[in-house]
Amino acid sequence: MTSTVPPTGPDTAPANDPSRPMRVEAYRYALGLIPGLEFFENALLVYFAVYISGGVDASPKEFVWITTAYGMASVLAILKQQWFVERIGYRRYLTASLLLYACGALLAGTSESVTQLVIARTCQGFCAGSWMSSCRILAQVSVPAARRGKTVQTFALLLFTGSAVAPLIGGLLIAEYTWRTLFLCTAPPAVLLAGLAWFSVPDIGRLRERATDSRYPFAPFMAFALAMGAFELVLQEMRYTLWLQTPWLPLLTVVGTGALVAFGYHQWQHPAPFIRLQSLRRREFQVGLLLYAAYYYLANTQSYLMPRMLEQGLGFTVERTGQLLGYSALLTVFLLLAYFRVAKFITHKKLLIVSGFAMTIATSLWLAAMPPDAGQPQLYGVLALKAVFGIFTVLPVANLTFRAFDHESFVHGYRLKNILRQLSGSFAVSTIVAFEQHREALHRTRLTEIANPFNPRFTQTLDALATALTHAGVAASQAHGAALAQIARMIQRQASFLTFIDGFHFIAIVALCGAIFAALQKQLN
Repeated sequence: MTSTVPPTGPDTAPANDPSRPMRVEAYRYALGLIPGLEFFENALLVYFAVYISGGVDASPKEFVWITTAYGMASVLAILKQQWFVERIGYRRYLTASLLLYACGALLAGTSESVTQLVIARTCQGFCAGSWMSSCRILAQVSVPAARRGKTVQTFALLLFTGSAVAPLIGGLLIAEYTWRTLFLCTAPPAVLLAGLAWFSVPDIGRLRERATDSRYPFAPFMAFALAMGAFELVLQEMRYTLWLQTPWLPLLTVVGTGALVAFGYHQWQHPAPFIRLQSLRRREFQVGLLLYAAYYYLANTQSYLMPRMLEQGLGFTVERTGQLLGYSALLTVFLLLAYFRVAKFITHKKLLIVSGFAMTIATSLWLAAMPPDAGQPQLYGVLALKAVFGIFTVLPVANLTFRAFDHESFVHGYRLKNILRQLSGSFAVSTIVAFEQHREALHRTRLTEIANPFNPRFTQTLDALATALTHAGVAASQAHGAALAQIARMIQRQASFLTFIDGFHFIAIVALCGAIFAALQKQLN
């Protein structure tokens, strides 16, 4: 059993086929639009997390389960992708997964509880998790070398565009409708893309005659699922319980580690594994995976914190926040077009990668120093600097990580990279939510300690507010309570603002570690 796809596609259709030119162009755009839809929907979830969690009354812990369910299902889908492809082919696989994803979007948009939303996100993750792997692998192995560069550029451009338009569209949907439209709006594009996939994707990948012993073993697949579930549960519970406080967390850690080791040993020894781990012997691939993990972690934590700071910290409306973040992301798309023109002249890509991390450090420190009354003009510079991060980091890493791979190694290596992408994104949301909870509780406690009747400044402020409210028409019997409520809101906003400052300092520290690691790698030259 082999995972190599023969180099065939719309380009190899009969020359007298009148639809051949249209299929070739449609195929090129389908390979970018399909994973672009996943990037668009994932960006919506991260940017507007507070509205989604509020819509189903999810606590921070429960919201993490929503993102974790998607990430785990996506990883399992990547592992199972080749099993499906060998039985039904890429054309049917992508078409069916898009239609099932649309059903999952409808289920998510009509969810009434956290449990329903977790089930819907699991369905969506299992359908969409392998889109990026499938489409990028198809671009590598089914497109002739003469057209491959243009196809890969279109692929990257549409991924960035999907992420860029998410805050713009999401802000409008939240302002005009409800959180449900964030999921419902992805169902019609999924159905249209299913039609595009059926029209343009070649019927390749399916093995007409499979050997009787060419079965994917079930045990290692479940071992990996068990390991991921155990680790995710330990990471989530450690925010509330010390690791040694209960025997369950050490036991889950041991079980997860054992299952992961068993999975790795099986994949290393099996002649036809889910993923060939032998590519991990290559030093440049190891370095590339670590830099990929750092990029996805930083990108997701920034996407989670920035809209919350703009809305809760600086007081922008959700629509204005979406516009600011969307225009910044669209600037990234324009910079991507410029990068495609000059990339071949840049030989020292390490400098670009280190510069990308340095720009993230500068962006985070700039945002951490932002005053609470900052206006929109004060954000233009920092948003423009943020737009450069992805161009300077992930694109050079992509060029260097897979440059020496043949088709077979690329297929397995790219799947492994996308497993890391899903896990990094899930882990990023989990850790930043936990960090935000901890720091906000700390700041709120410290600020509340000052608000007591033995503090002369507090009593003076309370009396002044009560007097002002009385003059504004509030009944004297209610003015004191209204003044206390106003002070409580002020404390909550200050605690949130201080939490965002801490969060950006945390991101700056992670980016600094990434910059130092990249600067020390000789393979990046």
